[in-house]
Amino acid sequence: FTDYRGISAAAPSVSYRGRTLTTSNGFPAGYVSLSSGTKIVVVTLQSPGYANSYINLGSSAMTKAADQDGRAMVYYLETSASGSQYISGNGGSGRNVTHTFEITGYNSATPSATAVAVSANNYSGFTKDISITCQYNGVTIGSGLCEDTIPVNGVTVSNADTLLQVDLEYATNHYAWVDENTPLGSRTYTANQTTPGSNGNPNGTAHRLAVAHWK
Repeated sequence: FTDYRGISAAAPSVSYRGRTLTTSNGFPAGYVSLSSGTKIVVVTLQSPGYANSYINLGSSAMTKAADQDGRAMVYYLETSASGSQYISGNGGSGRNVTHTFEITGYNSATPSATAVAVSANNYSGFTKDISITCQYNGVTIGSGLCEDTIPVNGVTVSNADTLLQVDLEYATNHYAWVDENTPLGSRTYTANQTTPGSNGNPNGTAHRLAVAHWK
């Protein structure tokens, strides 16, 4: 029985459901298509400018899991809603992006841990670490924002199984990542702007990071 881990050791599954974005002022409202059945819907938001304070999925208010000053956010909602669902909220100016995920096969809809981090300034390097306590075979979903990259898609995140990113208007890079089947204990994610674009300072960029972990 030393190798028995029980039902609770089973790993949740994550699927990506889509992205909304705007290059105008305001929240990047839009539709995503959800699967049938009960699941956790996770929405990450990367929103420079005016701070965000809420997101709704259809008529239901989502719960804020991790909030880096209203700019890098992770929201979640346990729901059985399916099909085309409208995501709405507030905040943002200029360039704003959401990425939506579903988690199934979980033990608890409430995150077991959350964390936020932000670079001290935009001239102290191109990387930023964020650490979170993970459960065995859990899943971490993260949200990040920094200055743009040229060539595009020039941000990397260590320990990420899936990384989604978009560069907008030669100004900002908006990224989200997933780390599945995590080991037990503290785990560090290092965001790295590998191909700096129109940085305000040539010696670095400011990363804003938010993460949440589920089992």
